[in-house]
Amino acid sequence: MTSAAASTASSAAPVAVIFAFNDSFVIQALEGLTQEEMWRAPTTHNNPLLWVAGHVVQTRALVLGMLGQRVDTGWGNLFDRGAKIDNAQQYPSGPEVAKVMREVSSRLHTALAGLDPENLSRPASLGIPGINTLSDELAFFALHDSYHVGQLAYIRKALGYPGLAG
Repeated sequence: MTSAAASTASSAAPVAVIFAFNDSFVIQALEGLTQEEMWRAPTTHNNPLLWVAGHVVQTRALVLGMLGQRVDTGWGNLFDRGAKIDNAQQYPSGPEVAKVMREVSSRLHTALAGLDPENLSRPASLGIPGINTLSDELAFFALHDSYHVGQLAYIRKALGYPGLAG
């Protein structure tokens, strides 16, 4: 967990802590797997681990954009929600996803630390039902992040590796 979470404005601090805890889980999920393992989904109805990790990073880049910092991962829409998974050769490698995760996460923590109550109370921009403020959106994306960290843990364990926590 980074120290940036500790200096975040009080109402954003819980969200920053969730993102900080998830940082290491996403990186850990990618460690030690072969490229083939990163693309092996537990069932035909699940996404492979690499896609889920890339989706987390891509979504964090979206959150940074909401905070006024445009980030281009260079991945286009490969990891967008509902994207059709195609040829694995067109996707970044596990180490590349981990590298971009570290870069995006560092910027995210800095951006969260710079938020003040006025920014956090500004109207939501994405039109998600029940989400009224930027603070609400950040909480939603922390939940989204955690949901996918759980998927990463499940997929990794299905591949025969130890869990990510505990």
